[in-house]
Amino acid sequence: MNNEDMGKARDENNTHEDDVLRTMKMRIIDSYRWKVDIIEPFSKEFGITEDEFKEILIKRLDMASLEALHARYESSKHYCIKEKVHADLKLCWLSDVMNVLTDEQTEKIKNKLAGEVLIQGKSYDEAIENGRKDLLEYLMR
Repeated sequence: MNNEDMGKARDENNTHEDDVLRTMKMRIIDSYRWKVDIIEPFSKEFGITEDEFKEILIKRLDMASLEALHARYESSKHYCIKEKVHADLKLCWLSDVMNVLTDEQTEKIKNKLAGEVLIQGKSYDEAIENGRKDLLEYLMR
């Protein structure tokens, strides 16, 4: 076999491996939980089709990252809700700038509201509204 033939064979083998890898990645991405938790919300957030977002993931993530992503997504929910609460209740101002609340009080508020959303199933809007009322009541004491 000459060098040109060996190069063609290698290219064909790489193409086959790429196709197999793509198929394996699509099997992960096409699962129901991925679709509901990751594909639908992120494609909607970016204003692109689900297929376009899938292509982004396939291109940017290796197999190990894809296999671990949903678990990381699940574990990040609490953190992300806490960060949103921090911004929505202006805790950065009350705690970090004005020092009206301690870091411990701020963490307690964020954990309480994140728990209401994730564990009790309360809507985020309801939890944040109740949290705002509780915060105001605490500040007025």
